[in-house]
Amino acid sequence: MYRDDPLDDELELRGLLGDDTVDRLAATGSSDLTAERTAVEAAVDVLRVLQGWVTDESAARWFVTEQRRLDGKSPVQVLAAGAFEDVEEAARVWAAAQG
Repeated sequence: MYRDDPLDDELELRGLLGDDTVDRLAATGSSDLTAERTAVEAAVDVLRVLQGWVTDESAARWFVTEQRRLDGKSPVQVLAAGAFEDVEEAARVWAAAQG
């Protein structure tokens, strides 16, 4: 996905989720050197999906709340584990249910 300024995207994510949470995602570097995205980049992509449907505050709460669709884990935990697609799908389903 093309981004105008990835640093601005990360700053926005930090503003919503807090530095500690984003630092935790950033520290989970992928062991797969061919990975297309980092956990922070995936989180920004998920945020963009949610922003089309809910307020930033609701999106921020969703990221840190345990989700049934994610086996009782929070999206942040699942992103840190590298299951980006699972979080993206859960976000799409949740966001659509909000509209």
